[in-house]
Amino acid sequence: MAYFSAAANNVTSSTGLSHLASVYYKKKGLDRLQKKFVFRDACVDDMLPKQVGRTVQFYRYSNLSAVTSNNTEGTVGTPISISSRTVSATVSQYTSFITLSDLVVDTAIDPIVQNAAELLGYQGGLTVDTITRNIIDAEYVNSTTSPGQAMLGGTIRVADFRSARHQLQANDVQPFDNGEFLAYASPFVTYDLVNDPAANGYADITKYTAPQNSALVKYEDRGLVTSIAGCRLIESTNVKKTAGTPNLYRVYIFGKGAVGAVDLEGRGPNKVSDPTKQRFKINIIKGQPSIPDPEGVIGAAVSYNFIYSVVVLDGPATIGGQYRYRMIDASSSIG
Repeated sequence: MAYFSAAANNVTSSTGLSHLASVYYKKKGLDRLQKKFVFRDACVDDMLPKQVGRTVQFYRYSNLSAVTSNNTEGTVGTPISISSRTVSATVSQYTSFITLSDLVVDTAIDPIVQNAAELLGYQGGLTVDTITRNIIDAEYVNSTTSPGQAMLGGTIRVADFRSARHQLQANDVQPFDNGEFLAYASPFVTYDLVNDPAANGYADITKYTAPQNSALVKYEDRGLVTSIAGCRLIESTNVKKTAGTPNLYRVYIFGKGAVGAVDLEGRGPNKVSDPTKQRFKINIIKGQPSIPDPEGVIGAAVSYNFIYSVVVLDGPATIGGQYRYRMIDASSSIG
């Protein structure tokens, strides 16, 4: 029998076999890297009813000072006056949309309308988180802590959280109902906190206080890191970053009643923390011939439309009182 040493002359790359499929297209897209949304959790939620205007006004009575002089016997004293301060928030409208042609809806190999809705929903959740953070950040100059290691351009230390907690308590700011203040920091920053070996650093403290064989730090997916110095520390990748040498990442420590979030009744954004498990409220509209689209070439549209406001409830010059949160810009040894 004759033996052919030549290779096969018909292979997948042969120009004559043009009908062969060369690519298999997956109909499900790969996962995307997405932030979690945390800043609204620090807010007091409120609602503005419809048909009452765009601005809601809160009020707060001012405390009375102590009476340190005694009355003269038999003499009627002088009446005292009481006073109040107001806080206002004006809601604004936030919208965005995506349109898809009828042809792309009918020929796309993936559920493109659903995927567009998920993309827009992530944008909506990120928008709410960033709007909230921007209002908080606007008061940075007035609500920073006293200079500590981080404020001097160094990395964060337990002492920085302790300083913020004690400053807030010294101004009678209360912790949240769980008894702790709420703190947010970048994973770049928390790395230095949990790896600080110095005396009275995190590792030094927890080795004496943590139960035997328990982890010093909780490695959750951008969740609770630890409770330290009276603060419940949560990781966030949406903190403010100041690029430079070194880069600085903002750390936030909140007390109760620091910031308010106001929705218009029935028109506010739904609260989303983890976009991989929760869905932001999105409108999905199926296209059809209409006056603005007489040919019906818009096959579908997805949109959001919410009305929302954020306000710092105590401390700014226009409001008075004491800030109920503190901020620190810290560097990172890995970021």
